[in-house]
Amino acid sequence: MCGSKTTLGVKAPRSMGERIRRILAERGALDRKKRIRSDDYHIYIPVLESINPDALKGIAGAEIVQMEFEEDRRKVTVEEILGRKPSFETIGDIAVVEDEEPEVVADAIMAVHRGIRAVLAPVSDVEGEFRLRRYRYVAGEMRTLTVHREHGIRYMVDLERAYFSPRLGTERLRVAEQVRPGDTVVDMFAGVGPFSLLMAKRGARVIAIDKNPYAVKLLVENARMNRLDVEVREGDAAALTEDLADQADHVVMNLPHSASIFLPEAIRTAKSGGVVHYYTFAPEDDLYRDVRIIEEKARELGCEASLLYRGIVRSYAPRIYNVVIDFMVKKDVRQCTQITEPGSR
Repeated sequence: MCGSKTTLGVKAPRSMGERIRRILAERGALDRKKRIRSDDYHIYIPVLESINPDALKGIAGAEIVQMEFEEDRRKVTVEEILGRKPSFETIGDIAVVEDEEPEVVADAIMAVHRGIRAVLAPVSDVEGEFRLRRYRYVAGEMRTLTVHREHGIRYMVDLERAYFSPRLGTERLRVAEQVRPGDTVVDMFAGVGPFSLLMAKRGARVIAIDKNPYAVKLLVENARMNRLDVEVREGDAAALTEDLADQADHVVMNLPHSASIFLPEAIRTAKSGGVVHYYTFAPEDDLYRDVRIIEEKARELGCEASLLYRGIVRSYAPRIYNVVIDFMVKKDVRQCTQITEPGSR
């Protein structure tokens, strides 16, 4: 094996690998410069050459071996430590773990990812008017505030006080790449600004709206921190778009639980030829059912909705998906119905 030699190690069943790795680390015996190996049944953990093999004999489930361990090839992964693939995501320097054994997963994450400073586990689904989740502390620092970096922009995020999902990063870039310098963008449910700031970076005039006061506070700070110009409005999206009729080249509707309620305002806000980026949740057997709702609402307003794109953004729940529908608004501004009674969020 290139770049390696036979050295001391410990062999253990995969189910016991993380426990034994922690014991070796606590005893100062783990060789972190070498790569942990594994096969279908066992994990092989490298031990420092300075360690006396007799010091390892009292570890239950561990078998002392001599074998080759690769050096400086890559970092050991969380999956290799645990012997399985856990469910977690990172937001800034916080890891959010959705697993039956969050403490075990947290230990593995913090051993592998040196930049992680806190590990949390959700104790609720996304809920309430502001789409928030509640968390419990698992490991590291006790906080929910972090700075997340995405596509060259920094975002201050507080996981318990303002909604943010890193899983939408690719989708945000897809939409932003359609924006041209000088375009007007209305982000109806902006949160801390991940759509808004990325579009502002591309030279668009961005009007960012959100009803959550704390999200708005972070949005303002994020715009300042990244030196980007965004017009921020706090309050109900229906009311705060009343003065924007026929102005937007792009309207972003990232409120998948209830975006359909705001379709009249979005259609009114888009100029003729403007594009609405509409997000919703839908069952596997009828993913794009909201196309019918969009077309019907446009007809009611004397306009036309022309489908441009539809796609799955991510899996949300068993057989339920977060989907996007992009449509172009075509209208005669003299005929298209004006909205006089805003909905409520």
